Amino acid sequence: MGTSVVFCLVVSFALFGFGRSLECYSCPDGSSDSCEVTQQCNHGDDTCLRLESAGKTYTKCMRLADCDFEVLAVSFNLRGFTSSCCQSNLCNGDPEESKWKKFKNFLRELWDALK
Repeated sequence: MGTSVVFCLVVSFALFGFGRSLECYSCPDGSSDSCEVTQQCNHGDDTCLRLESAGKTYTKCMRLADCDFEVLAVSFNLRGFTSSCCQSNLCNGDPEESKWKKFKNFLRELWDALK
């Protein structure tokens, strides 16, 4: 029974990250290449943004409440764009990202949680 409790705790900590802040890709000034810069989000920023317009991709941490078309249009001063918001670590990366890279990120989070 003790082993199953420890296993459940390890899985829970791996999934919920010991209360650590969210990590997002962060290229708030836009990038035409894949953004590899990451950032631990500040307290209150609970969402990762990915916004695409005119061949540039903007990524950053933000509040879910601000993930609204009108708020984003004013914040970025852009007319035509697509955006998505998500709430898991590094979820605002390139959607074509390989499954292997996602698996490696999961293993890294699990390792960090077990430290």
